[in-house]
Amino acid sequence: MPKHKRAEIGYEIHPEQWRKGYTSEAISKVLSYGFDVMELTRIGAVVFIDNEASNNLLTKIGFQKEGVLKKYMYQNGEAHDTYVYSLLESNR
Repeated sequence: MPKHKRAEIGYEIHPEQWRKGYTSEAISKVLSYGFDVMELTRIGAVVFIDNEASNNLLTKIGFQKEGVLKKYMYQNGEAHDTYVYSLLESNR
């Protein structure tokens, strides 16, 4: 088990499979395992600011936006700002 009782999730899905509920279903299973089996207190996620679908999904599931990480992730050789989210076990 993680020493600090926290973990971070990430996902990538082929565009042909977008908006079919697969990501939501997978995240739900990961959260249940993380909180119920691993006894985590916090699960985080980092998302490109312009990824509206992921930002909306995390908010819908109950994640809270904590802030912006400047130039945090690279895509196609370019640095991008990201949002950082968290879901606490006590807020599920």
